Amino acid sequence: MGIAEDWAELMFSLDCLSKGSAKRKFRRSIKYGWGGLCAYCRSNRATTLDHLKPKSRGGSSLRSNLIPACQACNHSKGSQHWLEWFQDQSFFNETAKELIDEWVTNKRFIEEELDDERPNNRTTICPKPCAV
Repeated sequence: MGIAEDWAELMFSLDCLSKGSAKRKFRRSIKYGWGGLCAYCRSNRATTLDHLKPKSRGGSSLRSNLIPACQACNHSKGSQHWLEWFQDQSFFNETAKELIDEWVTNKRFIEEELDDERPNNRTTICPKPCAV
């Protein structure tokens, strides 16, 4: 490739997204992170995102507070705390609770960062000119 003459030559696979497009991509990534299914009942397609800690109770719209949910579960939960509501449901199970807890704490992403076997593919900048 040679030496970059312009910063634009150093950009790889960067997307320029409109606000709406970025929001759709963000929401889709959360839904696909759960296989497209409701994180609560795991039997219906996730058509909405639920705030685990409701916005009406100070919850944020950060990824760690959003979870895919079907319309029925999201409507049924309303503004209740997710765990109180979830434990009262006939489809409650401990494994699903643990998965939601891991999502909230971003445990999966932290473990990926700590994984020593993962190759480092990041570009580094040489402090001195490098011979090509």
